[in-house]
Formats: sequence, C-alpha cells, structure tokens
Amino acid sequence: MFKQPVIITCAITGHRTTRAIAPVPFTPVEQAKSAQEAVKNGATIIHLHVRGNNGEESLDPERYYEVISKLKQIVPTPIIEITPRGTDRSAQRPVTFERGNLVKISAAMWGNKPELKPEMCALNLSTRNIDEKTIILNPPSEIRDQIERIYSLGLIPRCDVYDLGDIRVALGLLEKGILREPLHFLLILGSYSGIGATSQELEYMVKYLPEQCHWTALGTGSRYNSFIAEQAILLGGHIRTGFEDETYVSKGRKANSNAELVANLKTLCEKLGRPIATPDLAREILGLQQSPQQQLVSVL
Repeated sequence: MFKQPVIITCAITGHRTTRAIAPVPFTPVEQAKSAQEAVKNGATIIHLHVRGNNGEESLDPERYYEVISKLKQIVPTPIIEITPRGTDRSAQRPVTFERGNLVKISAAMWGNKPELKPEMCALNLSTRNIDEKTIILNPPSEIRDQIERIYSLGLIPRCDVYDLGDIRVALGLLEKGILREPLHFLLILGSYSGIGATSQELEYMVKYLPEQCHWTALGTGSRYNSFIAEQAILLGGHIRTGFEDETYVSKGRKANSNAELVANLKTLCEKLGRPIATPDLAREILGLQQSPQQQLVSVL
C-alpha cells in the first residue's frame, strides 16, 4: 500500500458551472473564502478560474489579480494553479469554441508582485470535443508558446491528459526539450470524448507515464469523481475535486460547498490509510520552491 501523503486539488469555480447547479463562488471574496474552507478541510492546491461578479466568464488579467491577491490575503498557504482556458467569443460558429491556452499568461495576472505569483499553470495538450456542442481548440504552436511563457514566468505546467494520445504529446514535447522533467499530469477520466473511467483505464494510463513524474487523477461528474479518487489513492496518485468537476457529495445529495467535497475525499484517504499532505509538504513532494507567503500578505 502506498503511504506517500495525498495532495488534494480543489477546482473551486470552473468556467462553466452555474449557480443553478451549485453554490459556485464568483467574486474575489467568495473565491478566497471558499479556498480557505477547502484548505481547512484538506485541500493543498487551488485550481483557479476567474469569473465576474454576476458569474460571467472572465479572461481579464486584472480580474485574476483581484482574485489572487484576495485569496493570498485570506489564505496564503495553498499552491495556486491558474488556468488560461476560456471561451473564444470571437468564433462565430454554431458550436461553442473554447481554447485551452486562450489567456496568454503574464505577470499582470498577479499584479507583477512576486509574493502573489502562482506556482502552477494548467496546460491543455489537444483539440477535442468537450460535449455535443463544445469544441476545445489547442493548436500545437499555441501549446508551445504557452509552455514557453509558463517557464519564463517561473511557473510549473500541469498537463491535462484526456487519453493516451495526450500522454504521447507530452512525452514528445519532453523529448524535444520543450517540456522539462519532472512532468506533472492531471489524468481526466470519464469526459465526453476522452478515456473512460474504470480502474482498468486508469491503470492503463498510469502505466504509460514516465517514471519521474507526478500525477493527479480526476473523474468527471458525480458518477466518477469519488470512484476515480479511490482508485488513484490505491495506485499512489493524487486527487482532485471541486465545483468545476463535481457537485454531489453523495448519491442524490448536493454539496453545500467546495469544502464539503474536499472533506469527502479526505475521509476516503483516511479510510484507505494514506495521510493528507500539508501545503509545504506538497511543495516538497512536487519539487516546488517553499512558499514565501508564511504570513498574511497585505495587498491594500
């Protein structure tokens, strides 16, 4: 049985989940408080999308800064993982076009303040159907450009992997020296056009990962989230939940908060005999620099 502590990522908001589905935090204060509660219940990494006050998707660097600064003020300890994914409003098509690397990340997203800089950034590696009406576009040139920006800003990319082909893309980029070891993967199971969400399929993906890497598994939706988390815990991986991915804490019962979803997975880790990583231990495991925010950061 694997005894390495489990790192729990909480995707507190997402860019598609609405309040008709779950009590999603939108404003900077709401997101910061939701992150604080999630960390208190065991989350170590906060996966961050930003929204307008009315819930509209935002791609504005200033909005990222508002959210990150408020989050660091209220709860300075977790690892922040930003995401550049968003909807391309300029695409005049009968289907919705998203781009995994739509936002060109820059230091403006944290107000050019080193003490607010996130430590990780999500990286989409492929073009695929997200659902029957949504396509996500990720041209290879945009992927390479985004990787260069991520590294130049001192962040670590975490590769979103929907199937074995995405792992092959990542390994190809590693071989060319575009990505660097150790690689960080988010294995996404049960999506519309990706690999399924069985234990055999998770094991199959893990088998093709490089030996020197870190991986987190995510089961999409209430049907798969807890199940894939359990399988990942047993296989020695890390796990993710949150309102971007899951809205039910158990069958037929909606979660009241991100913290409740995190607590659910923490209980699962304890049941299976694996401890929960603290933020600083998670940084040590992932090879990240120790956080400079060991006290509240004033951003006023």
